This record gives sequence, structure tokens and C-alpha cells, in this order.
Amino acid sequence: MLEPRAHTRRLFLVHSDQATRAAIAHQATALGYVVREACSLAEAGNVLRAKPLFTTALLGRSDAYGRLHTDSTLPVDWVRVVRRLSPETQVVLLVDPNAGITDCCEAVTAGVVGFLEVVNGEIDRDALAHRLDQAEQSYRRRQAELSKFRSGEIFENTGFVGRSAPLAKLLSQAVRAAQVSDAPVLIYGETGTGKQMLAEVIHRLDPKRSSAPFLTINCAAITGTLAESALFGHLRGAFTGSTGPRAGYFRAADGGVILLDEIGELDLALQPKLLRVLQEGLVMPVGSDVEYAVDVRVVAATNRRLPALVQEKRFRLDLYQRLDVITLEIPPLRERPDDIPSLVQFFVEKYSKYYQGEVVGVDPQVYDALAQCAMEGNVRELENIVRRALAFKEGGNVLELIDLPPSLFSDRGRSTASAELPREVLDAARRMIERGTLSLEDFVGQCEQSLLAELVNRKQSSYADLARRLSISRRTLYNKLQRYGL
Repeated sequence: MLEPRAHTRRLFLVHSDQATRAAIAHQATALGYVVREACSLAEAGNVLRAKPLFTTALLGRSDAYGRLHTDSTLPVDWVRVVRRLSPETQVVLLVDPNAGITDCCEAVTAGVVGFLEVVNGEIDRDALAHRLDQAEQSYRRRQAELSKFRSGEIFENTGFVGRSAPLAKLLSQAVRAAQVSDAPVLIYGETGTGKQMLAEVIHRLDPKRSSAPFLTINCAAITGTLAESALFGHLRGAFTGSTGPRAGYFRAADGGVILLDEIGELDLALQPKLLRVLQEGLVMPVGSDVEYAVDVRVVAATNRRLPALVQEKRFRLDLYQRLDVITLEIPPLRERPDDIPSLVQFFVEKYSKYYQGEVVGVDPQVYDALAQCAMEGNVRELENIVRRALAFKEGGNVLELIDLPPSLFSDRGRSTASAELPREVLDAARRMIERGTLSLEDFVGQCEQSLLAELVNRKQSSYADLARRLSISRRTLYNKLQRYGL
């Protein structure tokens, strides 16, 4: 007989079948949990937006007969919404015994920490207790890891602005990577996310190399003989125009860190020579038959997936394997919208004094509007948006929605040809509006809801693809789906 826990923990149970939900809630209560229930994604979203504290969330969705959806329709979309609204809550997915491994892997990628099988609407008590214990331990480890970041110390030391959980996780990994002074680091990140800044953090926190040089090389900007000379040096007269010897970046960075930015663009002919540096710590200048020993930590950065380049025969597999020792991935700004207010305030403080007068505040509507933007250029694009807003601001000491560039709200990338609604729909709407039984807002909302329901039910693409086709951000799409209970 399992004994109830000595202390109370909070569990969020989301399941569309009332009988199954009641049975699981009863068992969890007996284990010492205070259980909050929701029967749909829309209801779950409303609960989570109030920011209650839940250690664990159990998620499951059933059909009209109370049976869990099987492999092809695991409620991964529910997982993503819960993780976004309550990122510290540990998510356990309730699954049918026939759930497919591919879909389970997708669920893990979305943030699931475990699974529980439901058979005929029931869960094994021991399995439930074990899985909830695991989730509780994971939650406690996560809290311990994040506690040191909440003070702001780590953010101040690194130069990154923000307080979001994804950024805290990244910086935690970077701090650990910095301590392994001789291991190569591979940084993935979209344009404008701060790959060079992260490399500088690793150098600055490296106990062995922080006082030695930090050099950056843009691999896309060097090709041919000049690239080999830039990296490894050359002797006088080694090629036309070489009027004097050159040490090269690797020898100049000896003892320190070298950042190979845009490593995916490195000339294929240079890759074996870089591999030798990584394996043997030796470089040979152009025109020389003597190798020189160097002690350099290599940090490589790219916005392209190296495994894909390997498949395309544009990047050597052995070089990729040598670089892929410690891998860090910087999340794009759209995946950490909680950082937008801090970034906007930082850029306002940095640039306002150079323009029409110092701005001392920011209207909260500005943050909401920027969070809805795609931000393909990430932090760099946000910085430019703030600078432009400040440059054209007319009076007042608060940055307002009207100060943002109009291009943010335009229909960029959309076809100029508008699709017309059927005449009978327009006539019916006109008559209802004239009678006062339908507002324009209601009509637009009903059209939007019907269209989204049709597109979602077709299940022909991911939500990311659907948002792209609709020319809205993923966050905007998720918000609309929640609003309409889809």
C-alpha cells in the first residue's frame, strides 16, 4: 500500500474524458497532490495564463468513447502550449499502449519528460507514483539550476539581456562548456541571435584561456590561398604579393580561443588542414615545410546544420565529428518572447540619448506588438527597430506603439490579389450588420475561426508551416487557436 506524501505538491491534469480524469485525480490526491483539472486545451490555457505554480502536468486527449488518441494523433500540440505558458512545469504525456515511437520522439522534442500508459481509462498506481516522483525530481533540479540565474548575476557577467528560462538554460550550458578548456564547441543559431557574444562568454569564463587572445574569423569571407594564409600564416615569397612573413590566426591566438564564424562556408579544400589542427595541434604556414605547435581552443558557429552539409558533400564528416564535442544552440527570439521587454528597455537606454531626447519609459503595448512579429533577424533586428523608432520619435518621453515602424504592421510578403468571399456570405453579413445583430468584429472573428478550424482539421502541415503560410508568427497562431478552442 502506497503511503501519501508528507508534503503537498500541485498537479495540473488535462484530459478530455471526465471519467478518466476523475480516476487519475483520485489516485494523485491519495499520493498527496493537490490536483487542478481542465478538460480542453482552451481551458488549460486560461488556467495557465493566471500563472499558478504546478510541479507537473499530466496531459491526455481522448475520443468520444473515452479512448486515448493513438500514435498518429498524440496531443503534442497540448504539450507545446503548456510548455510555453508554464515553462518550468514538468510535462508527462498520457498515452495509449499502441503509441508510435516516432510520435513519442516528437513529444520528447516538444518538452515531455515522461509517459504514462492508460489502459481502459485506468493508470497503474505504482507507475503513476513513480512517474510523478521522477517529474518532481526533475522540477527540483531545474529550480536549483535556475535559482542562481534569477539573481541576475550570470546575465550581468555574460552580457546577455533577459531572464527567460531558455536563455538561462543556454547560459548554464555555456558556463559548463567554458570549464572544459580544451574541448571544441559548436554553436548553432539563426542570424542575429548572438553567436559571437556566446563565444566571447566561453572565452571570458574559461579558467585556462581567459587572459589569452580571442580572435574571430569569418569563414565565408576568406577563400583559396588567402584563406590558408589567414588561418595558418605564410613565409615571405610563398606566393605573389607576400612581401613578408605572416603568423596566421592560429599562431596569433596561441593559448587562447579562436572563433570560426560561419564554419559551414569554409572552403572544402581547407577542411583537412583545419582537421589536422584540431587533431594534432599543428599548423604549417604556406610555403613552409616546418609545422608549428599551437594550443588553441576552437569555437565554431553557424546558422546552417552541418549534418545536412555533410550529406550534400559540402562538409567533411570527420571534421564535423571533431567539432561536435560540445554543442550549444541559441534559441531564436520568437521562442523566448519573455526577453523582449528587457531587450527593448536595454536598447532604449543605450540609444535614446543620441536622438530627439531621452526616453524614460516604454508603453506595454510596444512589447505585445513586438512579440507578435516574426523577428527573423532576432536580437539584431529588434535593436534596429528600436533605433529607428527613437530616430523618428516626435516628442514625449515614452516609447509608444505609434513610434514603431509601420512596416511591422504591413502585409509583407503577401499577394496583392485578395480572395473574395462568396457573395451570399457577404450579403448575409451585410443584412445582419444592418439589423444590428452582428458587429464587424464578430464577423471577422467568425470568418477567422472557420478558416483556422478548416486548416487545422486538414492536418496537412505543422503549425510552424501553417503560421508561415498565414504570414503570422507562431505565437499569434497559438493565441488564436486557444481563443477559439482549437
